[in-house]
Amino acid sequence: MGALDAVLNEAGSRFGLSSNKVTTLLASLLSFMNEQGGGLSGLLDRFRSTGMGDIVSSWLGGGTPTASASQVETALGRDTLSNMASKAGVSMSTAASALAFIIPRIIQRFAPGGVLPTHLPSDLSSYLAGPTAAVASTARQAVYSAETAVKQSSFLQKSWPLLALIAVFLLGMWLLSGRRAAETAFNAEDQIRLAGQRAAAALAALKPGFAAGDLVNALNFEVINFSTGSAQIPADNYDFLNKAAGAMKIAPAGTTIQIGGHTDNSGDAATNLRLSQARADAVREYLMKQGVDGSMLVAKGFGDSQPAGSNDTDEGRFRNRRIEFSVLR
Repeated sequence: MGALDAVLNEAGSRFGLSSNKVTTLLASLLSFMNEQGGGLSGLLDRFRSTGMGDIVSSWLGGGTPTASASQVETALGRDTLSNMASKAGVSMSTAASALAFIIPRIIQRFAPGGVLPTHLPSDLSSYLAGPTAAVASTARQAVYSAETAVKQSSFLQKSWPLLALIAVFLLGMWLLSGRRAAETAFNAEDQIRLAGQRAAAALAALKPGFAAGDLVNALNFEVINFSTGSAQIPADNYDFLNKAAGAMKIAPAGTTIQIGGHTDNSGDAATNLRLSQARADAVREYLMKQGVDGSMLVAKGFGDSQPAGSNDTDEGRFRNRRIEFSVLR
């Protein structure tokens, strides 16, 4: 059982919800995030915009993953929460309480070290409403039913190995269908276009006196999609980097930003490390040509050592081939 499944099962147990209802709540939340844009970062921005920045920082910093039902309602909006509750067939207060339990744990699960993924992870997107979610729900319900039956019947205790095999088979079907769905539905061009729109909007939304962390969060919306084996910055990214340079010039004094180059695991590790360093250097040099002080920029290649997604899927490899900005000081 994965960490996310454990969170959903515990939420169901705490609030008396079936596996289907918990899964539907999560699917509704993810659909809302897709509609609003920004993924996990966009969701956290909703909490920050309602004065809960300290709580968000605590989640990202590995603090106790707590939130209240009222805070969730404030961040998501009463109408949105009511719609989610209706789809799951639960009361609004129950939906708010369950989501208050689930959301911070999702953030900590998918943002290790406080680094948010630039796209919705495939492990999460597989819970979106559709055939995959239905299979997943069935599998979880099979596991739950089998465990309950074993506790209640000595006869079924003898049949537990068979029941376990059935549950594993259903879970295998879910994983396989989820992977196929991700491979079929993923469109790199759409992701690049949407990422560019979000990055431009985030940069434009920076207010005077912004923190270095706010700048980095905006920069990380962008996808710089280098051609295979190349460190040449695509022309489509020039406009974004020009705007990024303008924002960096007015960043707080003493700010140091790391430009991290990352690759997928295609090819050997040594080659990937050199390529990732060349790509990071290319971005640094471009920003310096736009007038950014070189002393505030550090380029570092990580090769394929820090994947953001699975290298077994198109989406995962796409997420791994990235430039990632972070604040060093």
